[in-house]
Amino acid sequence: MEKSYKIMIDTNFFLTMVRYKIHAIEEIKNNVKAEFYTTEGVINELKGLSKNKKIKKEFEIIKKIIENQKIILLESKTNDVDKELIRKSKDYVIATNDKELRKKIKENGGKTIFVRKLTFVEMNEITG
Repeated sequence: MEKSYKIMIDTNFFLTMVRYKIHAIEEIKNNVKAEFYTTEGVINELKGLSKNKKIKKEFEIIKKIIENQKIILLESKTNDVDKELIRKSKDYVIATNDKELRKKIKENGGKTIFVRKLTFVEMNEITG
């Protein structure tokens, strides 16, 4: 039976996907069976960043991606998004391009996926 992954998408992964027109969710789905999640904290971070006009447009696209891809929104228990993602990395693969966060998740025993060279999603940690 094929393993299914629960993938938690963070703020900069969403922004990288939109900014560089990377169809990361489709690419992941083509390689592994996956369900996608994000947190209220990530959405709140994006809302805060969307005071910037460019990010405001990107956030509108991200909201459509969340809706179209049926990304499940989870309640946040803290305002510290990184801490929350590190904690959730026990149960979810974290999709992030934040090097520091990826390092902390690995130290915590979690797995990450990220966009490499702004062209493809690096999934070695989950695909072998």
